[in-house]
Amino acid sequence: MDQDIRLGTIDGIPIGVNWSILVVFLLITWELADLVLPGYYRSGSTAAYWLVGFVTTVLFFISLLAHEVSHAVVAKRNGVGVRRITLWLFGGISELEGDALKPGADFRIAVIGPVTSLVFAGLFAGLGAVVHHVGGAGLMVPALGWLGWMNVLLGVFNLIPAAPLDGGRVLRAILWRRSGDRVRAATTATRCGQAFAYLLVVLGVLEFLAVGLAGVWFAFLGWYLLMAARAEENSIILRSSLGSVHVRDVMTPNPVTFDSTATVADLIDNQLHLYRFGSFPLTGRNGALVGLTTIGRIHHVSPDLRSTTRLIDIACPLFEVPTGAPGEPVPDLLSRMQASPDGRALVIDEKGALVGIVSPSDIARFVQLSLLQSQFRSTRRN
Repeated sequence: MDQDIRLGTIDGIPIGVNWSILVVFLLITWELADLVLPGYYRSGSTAAYWLVGFVTTVLFFISLLAHEVSHAVVAKRNGVGVRRITLWLFGGISELEGDALKPGADFRIAVIGPVTSLVFAGLFAGLGAVVHHVGGAGLMVPALGWLGWMNVLLGVFNLIPAAPLDGGRVLRAILWRRSGDRVRAATTATRCGQAFAYLLVVLGVLEFLAVGLAGVWFAFLGWYLLMAARAEENSIILRSSLGSVHVRDVMTPNPVTFDSTATVADLIDNQLHLYRFGSFPLTGRNGALVGLTTIGRIHHVSPDLRSTTRLIDIACPLFEVPTGAPGEPVPDLLSRMQASPDGRALVIDEKGALVGIVSPSDIARFVQLSLLQSQFRSTRRN
């Protein structure tokens, strides 16, 4: 998920928002100012409704961010790296760099998010009760009550045992502890997620037919959860098939490097026809790696700018490019690749030298070849 706006860092974790969050922010603010607050307190002014609606929406997103930050902090405490946290249309995403090594850690990372939301629900509800008891401003009470209920819904919804929801991760951890088989536990959680997603889609369609546009949101949410659950299941299958494979087995060795100051036009006119790959590691004047650009990035440069655009100008900076060692298990590197902007990784040996590149096509080719070899051996035995 792209971060269109960077907000800063918390515990060293980059925090940002995707542009889609603005749509939800405006919709929630409008709903509060035009429907919720006037329904509970009729003597307020339009300006007051919109001001309190805006502040309430900000507080809601702060509590949503706290939900994601709690995941990330507990993940780091349990030895799992966190790439970044992004708020977007359907809430928030904490991009982890790997998986928990034990079911207990997996459980703690998953359950802390809903627990945080329920704690915030209690805080808002308690504060609302205090304000009401002392006879505070009328608009504050319904605003705090709404925040309390929304955090209850956020916590309870995320506890539903259906991956990729937090409850699906909790279910995975429980099944993993009982069976000792993480892959089977994760697969079961994702299939529960797909079943729940189908239910949401059906309920959304029925609500749309019976009530109106409100059902579209549930159908769209169900569709997103279905796609995410299927993608997670495919990732689990892929990772399990690569469990004993090392990076050196799948990488493209001895990659060609390119001068970072060369222009896009020079690469296209004089060099591109010599190679059949789409990843271009860039080096600076001293020969050190400075970034990575790809065919996809080059395609986005308009023809009239190619002669003045340097490769480094469109490159992914080196600190955002995942790196791995030749002897590292592929699943470990794959987690970092999935979180990177271009989905590629550089392979560095113990001397700090670039010895290979790993791309999704490299991994797919290895898997396909392994399947063909397995089928061939099976045919020969029969």
